Amino acid sequence: MIGGLLLLLLLIGVSCCLWRRLCATFTYEELPGTPAMATTAASSRQDDKPCQPHARTQPSRPPAVPFVVPPSLQGPDLVPLHSREWTQAPQDPCTPPELLPHTSSGSFGDACLVGTINPELYKFPEDKSETDFPDGCLGRLWFSVEYQQEAERLLVGLIKARQLQAPSETCSPLVKLHLLPDERRFLQSKTKRKTCNPQFDEHFIFQVSSKSVTQRVLKFSVYHVDRQRKHQLLGQVLFPLKNETLASDCRRIIWRDLEAESLEPPSEFGDLQFCLSYNDYLSRLTVVVLRAKGLRLQGDRGVVSVFVKVSLMNHNKFVKCKKTSVVLGSVNPVYNETFSFKANAAELDTASLSLTVFQSTEGDK
Repeated sequence: MIGGLLLLLLLIGVSCCLWRRLCATFTYEELPGTPAMATTAASSRQDDKPCQPHARTQPSRPPAVPFVVPPSLQGPDLVPLHSREWTQAPQDPCTPPELLPHTSSGSFGDACLVGTINPELYKFPEDKSETDFPDGCLGRLWFSVEYQQEAERLLVGLIKARQLQAPSETCSPLVKLHLLPDERRFLQSKTKRKTCNPQFDEHFIFQVSSKSVTQRVLKFSVYHVDRQRKHQLLGQVLFPLKNETLASDCRRIIWRDLEAESLEPPSEFGDLQFCLSYNDYLSRLTVVVLRAKGLRLQGDRGVVSVFVKVSLMNHNKFVKCKKTSVVLGSVNPVYNETFSFKANAAELDTASLSLTVFQSTEGDK
């Protein structure tokens, strides 16, 4: 009982000592003239009238509290008084309004001008792609391209077309998409009726490997569909799929002006387009005769028929021959016919293929 009482008295004594030391730490010496300066500052904030000159008494700092201005803050307005003391040179008591400090508690009249906002810096560049068209422009096409590396899919978005040059009063456009050099397969948009500024907003998918996608060319062919549902070419866009185009997986929106179809002059007797493929497993050589262009026909076209003969030879010896159907009176016949030949892989080095275009008139070979 007595021991507990002694312990309580000891704790009370220690607490009293700590409290005295804490009070001694927070004691400070109030500088003379401080209340007067605070009162003057408060009155100057509340008074909205122009500042009037009045006498100020410079408070003297007691020698017990030394004060030294750092060299970086010693400006031309500071003059020395005596050892280790500086004071500010007297200035005009009326401070210019633009130099008054801004306080959150002041009224709107006390606010100072910090700066202005230049609206020109925040304007987006004007999109002139739908207004500026060069002279002789056949139209303009907007589309998007995105390649998915993992799925090996090329995503093409057909957005819109503007200022199409219709061959008649009305225009009903559609767009065919090819992934060159494959011209046989294509994707086609819907036909937009009676408009030269169609809005498509359609999406197409091409399955193409990542190794060959950079060697492909995306071709957009814009056609006008007349009342007889015949397609008249208005223009085309060729877009090579280069490495810099498919560097990122983001969707890119691009616009291009339509170009006229390149009409290359045919060779002396015309051109023939076909493709070849070979199946190792079946040992089959496949020949597809697509079309001919610019043929030089002899005689009246109305009675001239044209066909193509495909011959397989080995060591200049005839093996097998097949021919296409007959197309009547056309210098640009289209066939799209497929032929298959049996050919061993060991014989391909010595085998050759001959494609010959024939014309025949009525009653003559």
